[in-house]
Amino acid sequence: MKKLSIKDRAMAATANMGQQPAIAAPLVPVTSELIRKPKTGPGAMAAFLERESNAIHENQLIKEELKTWEGVTPTKKLDPTTIAPSRWANRHQDSFSGLKWEEFKAEIASAGGNVQPIKIRPIPGADRYEYEIIFGHRRHQACLELGLSVLALVESITDKALFEEMDRENRLRADLRPYEQGEMYKKALADGLYSSLRKLAESIGLHPGNVSTAIKVARLPEVILDAFPSRLDIQYRWALPLTDAIEKDADVLIARAKEILVEREAGLKLSSAEVMSRLLQSKKATTLIAERFIKVDGKDVATVRNEKGSYQIVFKKDVLSQGNLRKIEAAIIASLKQ
Repeated sequence: MKKLSIKDRAMAATANMGQQPAIAAPLVPVTSELIRKPKTGPGAMAAFLERESNAIHENQLIKEELKTWEGVTPTKKLDPTTIAPSRWANRHQDSFSGLKWEEFKAEIASAGGNVQPIKIRPIPGADRYEYEIIFGHRRHQACLELGLSVLALVESITDKALFEEMDRENRLRADLRPYEQGEMYKKALADGLYSSLRKLAESIGLHPGNVSTAIKVARLPEVILDAFPSRLDIQYRWALPLTDAIEKDADVLIARAKEILVEREAGLKLSSAEVMSRLLQSKKATTLIAERFIKVDGKDVATVRNEKGSYQIVFKKDVLSQGNLRKIEAAIIASLKQ
């Protein structure tokens, strides 16, 4: 049906003026509104045009208001249990423990939730989760542990867009470690998001060498990674020396890493820098572990010495009985057979 013009609509509104209704209308109070009602065709036309003009003006104001919100993604508070980590999540479990993590959680708790929203995307047809995190895994985990709703931006984006936004946001925060970054890049290549390392580097605006170095850290053998107090402590500058050492003699490096793990279980504490030196067997490492003590109930009972690669355990006088000595000998034999 053809849309009526303003003139035609005005004429239709006045077509039946002066006619009596078939049924008597109920009495209504006389108001100024009724008194001012136009009684002629031209008057009705003027009143109609005025109403149309006001409506157009109001519509224009609404349009101007909407322009201020153009491109803005609204936030909403959601149950964190409905949100899944990204398949390319690069946060290591150590990022969710320790003093700094507890301080981070306390800050979110004091604010009643995350002030800066995380970003998520819907998961169509999912059984358990309704959303997947684009970025903000630590904020999400903090709210999850605290039992708080999580403030989130919701946007439907592609896998590649998710990966690139996550990488950009994490690098801007400057707290993502080489191992975590390498894990993220390694997963993206394994999942076929990019055809090559170079394509990946171009898409996120990094030099291919930086991406390659991060991946080298993430691809170190598990026993080497576990030798460090935390994988998050491994520095970019250590990737090449460790990779070169593995290429020269992987068995030797792995044996050293296993040795460090055994000593840690026995109570030895080494910093990440000391572990690095031990793995590469620098002169500094020999000095650092030349001598250490075995303590029982806070008292020194023995000294462990490393002299030219040979270990000596010297017990203090009257510490060992013959029975304890035989037990230690049996334990040494059993550990060497493993």
